[in-house]
Amino acid sequence: MLLHIRSGETYPVSFLALQPYDIELHMSDWNDAFNWRFYFSQRGVEVYKMVVTGDDVIQGAIALERKEDHVWVHLIEGIPNKRKEFDLIGEHLMAFACKRSMDLGHEGAVAFQSKIKQRLMLFYSNAVGASHFGGGLMIISEAVAERLVMLYLSKR
Repeated sequence: MLLHIRSGETYPVSFLALQPYDIELHMSDWNDAFNWRFYFSQRGVEVYKMVVTGDDVIQGAIALERKEDHVWVHLIEGIPNKRKEFDLIGEHLMAFACKRSMDLGHEGAVAFQSKIKQRLMLFYSNAVGASHFGGGLMIISEAVAERLVMLYLSKR
């Protein structure tokens, strides 16, 4: 459940396949450094958008790939701050990656390469529970994955 920043109300989310037209219609003001179109042509990469259930505003997006024993997150991004109305977007996106890992038989194991920015790495460590293995490589373990899925994706 995303937390509305002003009202404190919570809203359920849905994860849907991101489509090329979504980029043009709903992500034109997102970070230009991230090329979401690239992932549509990558074999084995799944690309999802996260929306408040019943709404079409994309709150976040994630590109992930099934590996031999984990899910690799290629790219993760939230709605630009100037349009941001909800909190806990990053936590929900990472919980979704953990859930996909569980669905694929990898017990929630997730890995990703973080930008080496202290604030971002602290977010992944403190808010998400990822472990840093050096050089920006971050890992989410089974126990952390179970907690994230329970906190952010379980129906209450």
